[in-house]
Amino acid sequence: MAGYWKDFRDRDNSWQGLEFVIQDKPAAGLAMEMLSGHASRMALNAQGTPLFWASVLADHSGVWLVFNADHSCAQALLPPVTSADVETIKKAGPEAWLSQWSRYFAQRLIDSPAALLPARRWLLRPMTQVKPAAPYAINASLPLAQWRFNSPASSQHIWCDWTLYGEDFPNLTNPEKVKLVDWWWGGNLLLGRYAITPEEGRLKWWRKKCREGALPPVLVWYIAGLASFVVLDGHYRLQAAIAEGIAPDFLVLSELSEHDYPLDPEHEARILHALEMQQRKNPQFNVDGINQTLMNLYDNRYYYAPTHSRAILGNGEAWAQELTAYLQKHGLADAYLEKILQRQE
Repeated sequence: MAGYWKDFRDRDNSWQGLEFVIQDKPAAGLAMEMLSGHASRMALNAQGTPLFWASVLADHSGVWLVFNADHSCAQALLPPVTSADVETIKKAGPEAWLSQWSRYFAQRLIDSPAALLPARRWLLRPMTQVKPAAPYAINASLPLAQWRFNSPASSQHIWCDWTLYGEDFPNLTNPEKVKLVDWWWGGNLLLGRYAITPEEGRLKWWRKKCREGALPPVLVWYIAGLASFVVLDGHYRLQAAIAEGIAPDFLVLSELSEHDYPLDPEHEARILHALEMQQRKNPQFNVDGINQTLMNLYDNRYYYAPTHSRAILGNGEAWAQELTAYLQKHGLADAYLEKILQRQE
């Protein structure tokens, strides 16, 4: 596939991530794609088979997610990260760690022979651990439930502003098959694509790298319709971090769109009048503060993360048949089927 990438910076020249564009238009049947249809029924397909079924509640307060544990797709969507990759990026130094891994993954997403992503504008944005504000021992490890991750602060209107909590991590050894995502009181779950095997040798190797402080970030895709992050690459790295009690870094992939909002003349006049009065009353006014206010006023660009889908599920009958068969096979139909079909909690 063809494409290009560039650093994504805010107006203060602070690095916010990596923007890249995929130019080729792959044929239908992408490695991963969102499908939608009647009654807010959705499916996240991987290689033509549902990985997740989803249905938005009738009052739009949340979404049912059903994980297809029987999915037979290959685990690796991207080439595996090697020891040589880690050592090469380490040479760039700790300050370039996330930017170099962003380049690494962007290039592999562009070059993916499986046509992993459609031809669009994309953003890879880091999400790193937020340390507690209260005093704590520097070397003390926090329990998973207290982990929190945020996107970097920005001087611009970037609505690709991610937050993730450790309490929303999946059980990668035994993923939950059915989950209700509450959009009012939660959301932004972390979802795995497959169950891992704890005895795998690569888990031991990644645990070693984690202890060395050389664990590559986990690559996740934020899908707005699911209100969740789906792990694209790094299941075993994530499990290594959990096992070691050392919070990992994330790189969040999302579609990137830009919208200009027209300035309200009345609002503009009020702001300018307030700034004028402030300068008259206070000769020692903060120039930087006023400049920042003016930049916020006239910078009407907003970056946001949509998720496009192909509306090919029609009336959703085939979707319902697949879901029914799956829930019945796993003994979950009595507890969940009617709620999901009727879009009720």
